[in-house]
Amino acid sequence: MKYAAIFCLTPTLALANPQVDAAIDDHVLPRLAHLTEMTSDLVAAGCDAQAAWEDAAEAWIAVSHLRFGPTEVDNRAFALAFWPDPRGTTPKTLHGWLAEGNLDVSDASIAGRGFYAMEFLAFDEAFWEYEATCDLIGALAEDIHSNAVAIHDDWENRYAALIQEAGNDIYRDETESLQELYKAVGAGLEFMIDQRLGRPLGTFDRPRPTRAEMRRSVRSLANIATSLDSLTELAMILADDEIDSQITVFADRAHGRIAQIAALEGGADLSLVAQPADRFRVEALQQDITDIRLLLAEQLGPQLGVIEGFNSLDGD
Repeated sequence: MKYAAIFCLTPTLALANPQVDAAIDDHVLPRLAHLTEMTSDLVAAGCDAQAAWEDAAEAWIAVSHLRFGPTEVDNRAFALAFWPDPRGTTPKTLHGWLAEGNLDVSDASIAGRGFYAMEFLAFDEAFWEYEATCDLIGALAEDIHSNAVAIHDDWENRYAALIQEAGNDIYRDETESLQELYKAVGAGLEFMIDQRLGRPLGTFDRPRPTRAEMRRSVRSLANIATSLDSLTELAMILADDEIDSQITVFADRAHGRIAQIAALEGGADLSLVAQPADRFRVEALQQDITDIRLLLAEQLGPQLGVIEGFNSLDGD
């Protein structure tokens, strides 16, 4: 069995769990470091930010399931990613700021901050007529990078030790540490099913393609692929070899479906959900991811001895 050996640090400390250690050292910290690197490049890009924004947004999607601990401090995760936005608050906020020339965003409404706000400025021509758009892009990039650095530093200097060396006020034992990580995978898959896929799918009679995530930058389907890769990586770190191989089979099937959708007109931004002949492919992908979700609930959770419980995205 993977990670079978458990090593005792000292007689007075909690046992280190090799799965938790691997999750932090091989998944959480490297991906957060990559996010800080990509957001630094975003700051350096200035007004010509589309390519750098895409790289940074992809890095965020790959860690967006880590909605606990450092991302919850000062609403950092929501300051990076205010979506879904069912009331259209983000474009209204941006138009207001630009009309007023307000560029002080660090303590402003989260609706006007982060990757989704910056997508409007970089990819929607309606925002290019303002003189202050370039300056606001720079301000948002600085704010995004500042939050990314804060999350990464908090993990490195404080939170990693708490979750890896359970026996503290947050994680009483290694089971609670495992549960936190398992819960993050489950919540990430649920978000894909209900939001990244469910929102544009709408209903058969009333599809809602304009509700797809990051459709202006045509990243809707790419985000699903990125998130799927990251979530299955974390799940496989936590799983034993038997469940690991099943996750691989299920994930390969979902990626095959993503490739089929990507090859179709309207696949990249999921606008093809408006066509009855094509939307079934997106529904099939939604079912593929649901199957992964069920596999983990039925097999990985019991193997780890944990339950899913509450997650920070509940009620969004």
